[in-house]
Amino acid sequence: MKKFTFSLDRVLDLRHSEARIEEVKLERLYAERAAIDTRERVLREERRQAGTALHLRPEVTGEQLSALDAFQQYVEAEGRRSAQARAACGRRIQAQLQILTVKRRDVKLLEKFKDQRQKAWAQALEREISQEAEESHLAKWNRENIQ
Repeated sequence: MKKFTFSLDRVLDLRHSEARIEEVKLERLYAERAAIDTRERVLREERRQAGTALHLRPEVTGEQLSALDAFQQYVEAEGRRSAQARAACGRRIQAQLQILTVKRRDVKLLEKFKDQRQKAWAQALEREISQEAEESHLAKWNRENIQ
């Protein structure tokens, strides 16, 4: 009997590649969300440091208070933009997770089909080996008993 070959191996390889591409896209989205979170933390820390630095000064001018207020307004506006960006990124992550789930399911289906075909091939091989062993035994028995 010939060795096991799976006619859909190229398709399976393609499905693996497609799934990996979708995983990379998802990783990029997670990195994007992490960058948004990092940017928010940095802005909050800068806002806190600016306020602390101003409060520690012995004298504060109106210009400095105005600059701090402008910076705080900027941080709030950036916070709103970050929240929108995070929400949009979250929606893209959810969509990408659905795409990845479909790609992984396609891979699993083909792998399951390959396993079934390989098991059927192994059973057929066992039957063929068993049949050849029986035929060999019968041929040997015939040679010994006929002579």
